[in-house]
Amino acid sequence: MAKQTIVTRDWLKTYVETQPRQKVEQMIGRALVALLKRQTADEQASNDTREENGIGFSGADARSGSITAKSYIKNKGKLLDWQMEKWTKPARNGYPRISKYHRQLNEIALEKRPAPVTLGHTTTARQAIRKMHRAHND
Repeated sequence: MAKQTIVTRDWLKTYVETQPRQKVEQMIGRALVALLKRQTADEQASNDTREENGIGFSGADARSGSITAKSYIKNKGKLLDWQMEKWTKPARNGYPRISKYHRQLNEIALEKRPAPVTLGHTTTARQAIRKMHRAHND
C-alpha cells in the first residue's frame, strides 16, 4: 500500500499564504513543538542539533526552532512577530522555511491520524452499531 500524504511543501505554502495569522501562528507553533519533541533530550536542553540524522531540526534551524517552540508553549500559543517572520517568509525557492520539514510533519500527521476501527475481519464500528440498532428494533 502506498504511503499517504497529508502534509506537502505546497500545502504548507498555500496555508501560510491564505490563512489568517492566528491559524498560521497555531500551525507554525504546533509544527515546531512536534519537531522539538523529535530532538534528543540533550539537543532540546541545549537548543542545538548534535546528530545529523534527518530527525527534528537541521543544524541551521535548531536554535531558532527550539527557542520558538519553547516560546509557543510558554506563551500559551502565541509567537512574536520575528518568530512568525522567520518561519513563514518565503526563501529563494518561494517556500516558507517551515516547508523544509514537510516530510517529518507528514510522518507526524500520519502517526496522529486515528486508525480505522474494525471489529472482526471486515465489520467496522459503524456497521456494528447499525446491526445492534436493527436487532434492538426488531
